[in-house]
Amino acid sequence: MDKIEYFDQKVETASRDEMAMLQFQKLEILLKKVYTSNPFYRNKFKNLGITPSEIRSIDDLHKLPFTTKREFEEDQEKHPPFGTNLTEPLENYVQYHQTSGTTGKPLKFLDTKESWEWRGRVACYVLKGAGVKRGDRILFPFNFGPYTAFWVIYEGAYQLGILIIPTGGWNSLQRLECIIENKATVIPTTPTYALGLADTANEHQINIANSSVRILMLSGEPGALISGIKEKLQRLWNARCFDYIGLTEVGTWGFQCTEEPKGVHILESEFIAEIVAPETGMPIKEGKVGELILTNLGRSCMPAVRYRTGDLVKVKKGFCGCGRTFRILEGGVLGRKDEMIIIKGVNLFPNVLTNIVESHILPGDNYQIEVYKERGVDEIAIKLEMKEEGRREGIQRTIRDEIKRRLNLRVEVKIVPMGTLPKFDYKAKRFIDRRKEGHV
Repeated sequence: MDKIEYFDQKVETASRDEMAMLQFQKLEILLKKVYTSNPFYRNKFKNLGITPSEIRSIDDLHKLPFTTKREFEEDQEKHPPFGTNLTEPLENYVQYHQTSGTTGKPLKFLDTKESWEWRGRVACYVLKGAGVKRGDRILFPFNFGPYTAFWVIYEGAYQLGILIIPTGGWNSLQRLECIIENKATVIPTTPTYALGLADTANEHQINIANSSVRILMLSGEPGALISGIKEKLQRLWNARCFDYIGLTEVGTWGFQCTEEPKGVHILESEFIAEIVAPETGMPIKEGKVGELILTNLGRSCMPAVRYRTGDLVKVKKGFCGCGRTFRILEGGVLGRKDEMIIIKGVNLFPNVLTNIVESHILPGDNYQIEVYKERGVDEIAIKLEMKEEGRREGIQRTIRDEIKRRLNLRVEVKIVPMGTLPKFDYKAKRFIDRRKEGHV
């Protein structure tokens, strides 16, 4: 077995009491600074009559109010362009990023030099968790944009002293040739683009399974925790897959290690994580599914205190074989509370259907899952584009039968002409809810 890679072994293997003490020390510093000079949170706390002196331990965190994405959005709408969640003078900020805007207008987020270094330090835990080490060569197959997912890995790689190979502005073939020529070993990417690169490699007879790549670091959408996607990527690339999870407004809070194939560690030295019932906001018992609430501890310049992520998670009991004492979320993010659908009495997350479809299609195939209403009844249709005509009828039947067997649901599986569905190079949108529109 390979040696376990740690970024800060003392912190990563700390006892639960030691972790709580470390978290409170950081929280105390954060709250004092924020209450003194951050208009957004100072007003939020004062309106509820709360001061930092009332928070005497981690157990008192529940006294503070939740923060929602809508609050950040309204703040930036009322106080453009950056809102009032700024703890330092504007001239101290050096990095601009924004959310993807998939659920509304993008949120803008700024970092100071110190907070950007913190984001990179967080990424060091992520990289080490996946077994990345000195001597690796990390190739970034994307154009630098305003989204943080791969920027932070770039900063983390820089802090660890790992050779960085940027390929912004290049097409997929150029990037593949660069991977082969420069013997890249680590590729941070979305699962969608990793599959797209594999499809391009196949078209140009490039044997990526025989390349030097040993690690795919996946973010932006579920990948290494979706068995159908993971198995396909590991077969095509002959490389191990690791998910890491974050939000622009909070930071990169979760990572997969080399010893836990079905869960992610919460980076508890840098984030306080609470899991609550979505309906009541009250804590739930370990092992139950609830909404993840996060407080970042290293980004006082534009903080997120008790931020409601909307992500549904479940803590796994026991400890990880890697030796880390950070809690593990079984299956990572199980779904979003606003994405759960009820079809004919069955509670369902889109990821479940995605996993089934991905386990049967080939690189170059495309699909979309749509929910619609037919005569007042919610229905599901899966649309498939398939390159190989001879496989079409069999795949239709196989997917339909597996969904019926596993979920006791009848769904419509349609084969549509190539080019009918949108093609995604970066982050795929596989699930569409058309129930307000009618039939698909």
